[in-house]
Amino acid sequence: MVTPRLLGGRMSRIATGEDPAEVGQTIVHPIRISYSYVAPAINDLKSAGFKKLKSNFISVITGNTLHPVNWFDDRWWEIVCHNISMIALAAKKGGCRGILLDPEVYGNRYWWGHDQLRHPDDSADVLREVYKDKSWEQMEGQVRKRGRQFAQAICGKFEDPVIMFFTATGYTARQVNDPRWDTHKTAPYGLMVPFVDGILEGSSDGTIFVDCNSDMKGRSQRPQFEQVRTYVKEDGLSFSVVPDLYKKKVRVGFTFRLGYHTREEEISGDNRISGLFDSAWPDANFYSPDRLEAALKMALQLGDGYILFWNYRANWWLHSVTDRPEDSAPINPMSRWVPPVYWWAIKRARASVTQESN
Repeated sequence: MVTPRLLGGRMSRIATGEDPAEVGQTIVHPIRISYSYVAPAINDLKSAGFKKLKSNFISVITGNTLHPVNWFDDRWWEIVCHNISMIALAAKKGGCRGILLDPEVYGNRYWWGHDQLRHPDDSADVLREVYKDKSWEQMEGQVRKRGRQFAQAICGKFEDPVIMFFTATGYTARQVNDPRWDTHKTAPYGLMVPFVDGILEGSSDGTIFVDCNSDMKGRSQRPQFEQVRTYVKEDGLSFSVVPDLYKKKVRVGFTFRLGYHTREEEISGDNRISGLFDSAWPDANFYSPDRLEAALKMALQLGDGYILFWNYRANWWLHSVTDRPEDSAPINPMSRWVPPVYWWAIKRARASVTQESN
């Protein structure tokens, strides 16, 4: 099990004056990442002395570009691939297991949908000009090419990594099961399929690709976990044009968020997401320790051993209520300690699966 840590303040561009954002959040920007940006993070990772959380990943966001995505712009993609190679270098030298990528669209929402790129419903004239005559087959081939380049850039610095996606073809499959879209070619995340195929083709033989299915982070019932496995292992496989590589490299992962709430979309203000985890009253949380333990057991039984904790407020790195980072390192003021009952729940869940496999 892993908990991603974005090394706040250690991988920022603030020192150069070019960009106040984290390097891991700006790989798709038109600025090349230099070694000087990642060197402090490498030093931090080397000196951390991890004891519990040993399978660490550097978190990266691909979907927050402020500009329309041009899959046909060779110069721009050369910069993107260079940037992800620098993140891979930091992960490798820092002793991480791989990279965690968030492909959700934030800054510019046109990324993964063929129909959306061809027919944007706002003033994105640049997109109309680039994509107006592009068929699905043309787009599929181009996005697959970019996936190969992306993976080659990663594996050029980090041989045989684990490449985890918050969500990938499992999300595409979920959309295809929605009556609004009949195939992955029309789904808003349909182009994720050829991108993943390209990654599978361009990566080293020992690379593992994990679909963490973060869009279903509040599950607690066995049929929900079974459905996710079907989305990835069966539906995702049926979309792929490289099924042998898909079966060899793709793994099913599951995502949990301790602050999840069944009605969080109806809640406004600071408590909508970030304020929904209570350290003092664990049993009041949607994921109480008992519910988390039961859910983790199902996830470990039905998945491939990859569990991702994605949290706004719950901070697994704090050792106590009053704990703070050394050397005044940055910390989100909303961070809250995760009490031992949750660690015990994880330990029992892992032990139960280990016993069953023996």
